[in-house]
Amino acid sequence: MSRKTPISELMTTPVRTLGVDARLSEVRRALTQEDIHHLPIVEDGILVGMISSRDLVRILREAKPGAAESVDEILDRSSSVAKLMSSELVTARANDSVDRAIELIAEGSIHSVLVLDASRHVVGIVTDTDLLDYLCS
Repeated sequence: MSRKTPISELMTTPVRTLGVDARLSEVRRALTQEDIHHLPIVEDGILVGMISSRDLVRILREAKPGAAESVDEILDRSSSVAKLMSSELVTARANDSVDRAIELIAEGSIHSVLVLDASRHVVGIVTDTDLLDYLCS
């Protein structure tokens, strides 16, 4: 196990993304059905934000549901992807070292690092769980 190993050997790829015009109900379905916790948001293929399952939990905690209103209806009327997504993102390049990903996650309050190519297209994701697995192997 070398911390000089490129992130490309550890990252998950391909990465599920959604467009900035997606509805929050689509975000919920992607997160729950695909058992993921972070969803990069793109516009014309370029990374513009990220939504996590925690973001949806916050909306649902504060929601005041109407009569017989579904979770998806609550999400879609409460906010939009553009308003909810985080746009201050932590990113890396595929040839950056695993040590770089460790630094970014260990020193911040994030749980994943998006891996981008030179055109800001998402090519991978490395999570704190990926790093823990790698460090323990």
